[in-house]
Amino acid sequence: MIRLVGAVDIGATKTLVGVTPYPIEAWPARGPLIRFDTPPDPAACVERIGDALERLVGSERGALAAVGCGTPGPLDRDRGVIVHSPNQAWRDVPIGPWLSERVGAPVVIDDDARTGALGEAVLGAGAGADPVVYLTISSGIGSGIVLGGTLVAGAHGLAGEIGHLVVDREGPRCACGNRGCVEAFASGGGIARRARLAWPHATTADGRPAPRSAADVFRAARRGDPEARRLTDEASWALALGFASLAAVLDPGVIVVGGSVGLAQRGFVQRAAALAGRHVMRESAVGLRVTRAALGGASVLAGAALLAGHRASETSMP
Repeated sequence: MIRLVGAVDIGATKTLVGVTPYPIEAWPARGPLIRFDTPPDPAACVERIGDALERLVGSERGALAAVGCGTPGPLDRDRGVIVHSPNQAWRDVPIGPWLSERVGAPVVIDDDARTGALGEAVLGAGAGADPVVYLTISSGIGSGIVLGGTLVAGAHGLAGEIGHLVVDREGPRCACGNRGCVEAFASGGGIARRARLAWPHATTADGRPAPRSAADVFRAARRGDPEARRLTDEASWALALGFASLAAVLDPGVIVVGGSVGLAQRGFVQRAAALAGRHVMRESAVGLRVTRAALGGASVLAGAALLAGHRASETSMP
């Protein structure tokens, strides 16, 4: 019977589940992926994930050896607990133990951005580079660092949280509670919140429907709307300072950008990368490489599969 590992990507709005044999040498996963809206109740989310894994493992006629799960944090990785997920309002959720009991296999969890960093560093755009930084720009902004092939956690598991670097202490309120974080300016959720303040009514001055999502704001900016241009310019500036900070502190071989906004708004990311070069030493600017995630929307899943493969190898050792 083929031994499989499960891979789970829990996002603020969507959850993805896949399985693949191990050792893992490439991505995509074996067979189809299952996608569903992330339930607001974490127990219901675990149940949906368990159902999806059972269906996928059954279709492969295999046995589940371990499961890796990328999820928003902060986390207590050792206990498998989501300490606080601001964009989902989850607190002290023992996602690892719950899911392990549900599927009858060991479960390892890590921050979704760190998990995506592992996926891109080993199987994606960061292969051969060191250090590798992965930045996911979607509802929020998360990041992960892979140094010498190893995920960097930091003393409190928060290494690389560039989304919560304060770039304007008088800026908009962030989901973390601070003001002026990169995430408050440049994430999908941050841009959407700023749009509601910029256009408090249902229509703009020219009678168009008021932008209500990041995608709406970027479209309006491309049409030349001055308010939308202001928001996207400020988003580019904030993201540029995030890139520059990473360059100054880590001197990464590559910064890989993923996430729904990061992948869809290529011009936004390119502008921020160009601006970042003005805020670092000349030598850093010359070597600053920012690239699109090679695995697309599957970076976190690939990293989760690698985490599960490591755990499966450990549990199979005599």
